[in-house]
Amino acid sequence: MKFLDNISILYIYIAIINLVAFVMYGIDKWKAKHAKWRISEMALILVAILGGSIGALVGMAVWRHKTQHPKFKFGVPLILILQIVALVLTSCRAEQQVFNVATQPKESTREHSPNVFIIMYDQTVGKEAIMKAIEAYGAEIVYDYNIIAGMALKKPEDKTLEETMHFFGQVEGVVSVDYDYIYRLTDPVKPNLQIE
Repeated sequence: MKFLDNISILYIYIAIINLVAFVMYGIDKWKAKHAKWRISEMALILVAILGGSIGALVGMAVWRHKTQHPKFKFGVPLILILQIVALVLTSCRAEQQVFNVATQPKESTREHSPNVFIIMYDQTVGKEAIMKAIEAYGAEIVYDYNIIAGMALKKPEDKTLEETMHFFGQVEGVVSVDYDYIYRLTDPVKPNLQIE
């Protein structure tokens, strides 16, 4: 069982690095007041670059430290802005790769319907292009899973399942195409036990 996922680890890292930055600015301020060996400016900037920019800004404000140095006064807020921009850009929905049956054949050992397949589509794009493609290609809607942005489609009689899946993989808004696997209630249950 996985205790922490990647997002949880990222949140923990961000919290720790910001706490470290805050404490580092406080320690450096204390050392400056007591004429002790100081933390280098490079280390203070580096901790902000490594994700501690919020902790660095808060530390600068709380400890009233490095607030007049241009490198810190403008540099740390700039680092924070760049980190926010990077976060926004990496969080944006990227163009998703469509499953292409012709170039990526799926070796299926599981039983699937010989005539029906499942497509998932991007709700922000909508299904207008898909509906036009269904009509033009001669396919048939078996079921429209409105809640999960997916459809079960039946291939035309004169086409193979693979060529039909390939065709719908190219339609605007389709993000995945897969076989309609058959699960029988009478099949024996095989638990997937993983010991870590």
